[in-house]
Amino acid sequence: MNSKPMRSFVLRVLYTLLFIIFTLLSLPYYYVKLRRRGNPFEGIGQRLGMYPRRKISHLKGVDLWIHGVSVGEVLIGKVILKELWKIDPEIKVAFTTTTSTGFRLALSEPRDKCSVYYFPLDFPWAVKRTFSFLNPRLVVLIETEIWPNFIEESTKRKIPIILCNARLSERTEKWYKFFSWFMKPFLNQLSLILVTHESETERFARVGFPPERIFCMGSMKFDVADYRTDLEKTTTWWEKLGWDQGSLIILGGSTHRGEEEILVKAFIRLKQKWPNLRLILAPRHAERAREIKSLCLDYGISPVMRTELETINDLRSSSDILILDTTGELRALYEKADLVFVGKSLTAKGGQNFIEAARAGKAILVGPNMQNFKLLFKLFLDCEALTVVKDEADFSHKLQELIEDEKARKMMGIKAKTVFMKNIGVGRKTAEIVYNYLEYQKRLEAKRPFENLLKEAS
Repeated sequence: MNSKPMRSFVLRVLYTLLFIIFTLLSLPYYYVKLRRRGNPFEGIGQRLGMYPRRKISHLKGVDLWIHGVSVGEVLIGKVILKELWKIDPEIKVAFTTTTSTGFRLALSEPRDKCSVYYFPLDFPWAVKRTFSFLNPRLVVLIETEIWPNFIEESTKRKIPIILCNARLSERTEKWYKFFSWFMKPFLNQLSLILVTHESETERFARVGFPPERIFCMGSMKFDVADYRTDLEKTTTWWEKLGWDQGSLIILGGSTHRGEEEILVKAFIRLKQKWPNLRLILAPRHAERAREIKSLCLDYGISPVMRTELETINDLRSSSDILILDTTGELRALYEKADLVFVGKSLTAKGGQNFIEAARAGKAILVGPNMQNFKLLFKLFLDCEALTVVKDEADFSHKLQELIEDEKARKMMGIKAKTVFMKNIGVGRKTAEIVYNYLEYQKRLEAKRPFENLLKEAS
């Protein structure tokens, strides 16, 4: 046996054994975590590659298998599908995801064209059974989902894999460099890597991805923000707040512990001069809403919870602070705000996505800790489309400046919207590439029976 295939085989066996051990050891942790979110055994059969033989309606297989880990990646996948079905509405798709929230989101696609499943764990038997069940022509992985046994099975079946909206965090880059001796053979089996920025091209090549297959497409996060809006969700309850047209609304979006207190303190101070000031607190984790309500009460302010507005009939709320204790409505509230602070950037590290605020054309403030959005952060900063605050004092000062200067506030919102509009369209270009690859696969399949006949004849 050739030494390279033998080495690859041994490494995969070793990887699979370690993966099994890791899975068994982590079972208690994931059981507790999943139990908090609902049924811990949800999708367990599909994760192990166990499918009923004739459940799928298109028995010959699907055209495309698209995978996104959770909500963010699933939204990117939905953008690709939306554009792909504009080109060919008959394309059949299998959509897999890892989390229950991603699964529920993916279920909103048309059932006659898109089947939704949980992604298999990277056991050889689970991956093999899933490929046999779905039998796709092409696989699209969102962002950086690299699983050795999955890639090996796809290669065996001559099914191309495209990595879409690919990006590397600093942590992931270090991981790939450390394990490059193991990962490089699998990375070389990828057909295309579509990265989000020119700077990513070199980084991907540096950690072992084949440089000749790496292409810069831009970030699809802009297309995701433009994909849909939840404005219709606010119409039934927004009026119950009792906030008139003259209200000046500050929104703290995706905030983390400590940031709500900074917002509340600044709000109390500034409201003395601007009595029309209103505040929306939208924590990253809605379950923290009661904790934030207690915080407001400690400062002598009585807020109203979003869910409490459901019980208000003819009466209007008299509160100047709204706490969003629901999910899925933040995007619509950006449209209602005048100033937006995006969280996880002052008292926590990493940052949160501010593109939806840019889509709404709002003045955006963020803290200095935007490590997870470095390229987007730099893009907006270079265009003067957002304001960075160093700490609590700087936040309060710059917030006051923007409240005082309506012209500057609106100009910043216009710049943010301009940057946003210049960067949408990546979803359409990606869908065109996926479609062309599918057509190429169909032509190859059409040739294979003829080639097989020639072999038999000879």
